[in-house]
Amino acid sequence: MLGPLEIWCLAFAACVLYPYVGYPLILLAWGLLRPRAVARKAGFAPSVSVVVAAYNEEGCIGRRLQELTDLITTTGTEGEVIVVSDGSTDRTAEIARTHRPDMVKVIELFPNAGKAAALDQGCAAARHDIIVFSDVRQHWAKDALGLLLENFADPAVGGVSGDMVIAAPAADITAAVGLYWRYEKWLRRLESRVDSTVGASGSICAVRRQLFRPIPPGTVLDDVYWPLGVVMQGARVIHDDRARGYDQFPDTAYGEFRRKLRTLSGNYQLVARLPATLLPWRNRVWFQFISHKLFRLLTPWALAGVLLTTAFLSEPVYRVAFWTQVGAYTLGLAGLQRGIRVRLPVASVVASFLMLNTAAWLAFWVWASGTTSRSWHKVVYAKPVDRAQSTT
Repeated sequence: MLGPLEIWCLAFAACVLYPYVGYPLILLAWGLLRPRAVARKAGFAPSVSVVVAAYNEEGCIGRRLQELTDLITTTGTEGEVIVVSDGSTDRTAEIARTHRPDMVKVIELFPNAGKAAALDQGCAAARHDIIVFSDVRQHWAKDALGLLLENFADPAVGGVSGDMVIAAPAADITAAVGLYWRYEKWLRRLESRVDSTVGASGSICAVRRQLFRPIPPGTVLDDVYWPLGVVMQGARVIHDDRARGYDQFPDTAYGEFRRKLRTLSGNYQLVARLPATLLPWRNRVWFQFISHKLFRLLTPWALAGVLLTTAFLSEPVYRVAFWTQVGAYTLGLAGLQRGIRVRLPVASVVASFLMLNTAAWLAFWVWASGTTSRSWHKVVYAKPVDRAQSTT
């Protein structure tokens, strides 16, 4: 007969294991038993409005606009690129205006209003059937736009996320975070196989214009807010791993930590701004949303619960579990040192796990303090994206 402390210990352990093991297994079985295909059509190319929110991107905006206009031309569709310069204090808007004025439209916002507001302005100005979202820093594969658009031949599809391939430095914590990113994309593919994913890669995604709803200003997870809105209108949002973009993680672990903290605090904000996501009769992907997004927020609290309960349980199995956790956390803390990460790669993996869950724990307090919308700071990338090294 289990005692109350043992029951709590097992409940905490289940909360840790479910989102990383239990949920993927359910999706695998679901996808095998009841897969839902996408009726793509090769060469299907509706007209597109590419919306780019930019803030102080004078070093990249010219290159990015050349790439996007070339992609539209190569795809053979009618299109435009709408650049929303969001309070830029450099030459971003000036440079954008000099590039293909027949295809590129520039909107300037003063002062800086945030990405959600910038996207809303761009979408309000969009004239074409499909709105495509792109950031400035990344590169896309030459066939990425065409592959995204093929999915809209299926009338049930309302939104599509491409596959962002992210490079990370070798022997760095962010390299281990890359393992997590591969796992995240795998989950999105599984969710798409059964119905819809609960988010998109904001730097390579698309939506039917008539299904896009304005994003509240200050919303951090714009690329989760609008996909959920599309799903709650009855359409699918799928992940297409054929349509590839290329990016890189921040050059420092601290930069990646800040990015993750902002994203995770954004999940709390999202629930507060879109409470219908918690209602299964309103949100068709309620099960996926709870399992994929909200259980992740419980993990750091559950990890602390497992550690504390095993510390007070005397049975041998719990003593082993307690000291195993102590050893793992010690290894993770040691993995913060670069020299140890180089000699012992597993330490980098454990360190990244600790970093992500520390961010998840702090995310609650960021949201509770009301500073989620102010948690973003522009991250500087020391080197450009290198497709050849982008393997994540």
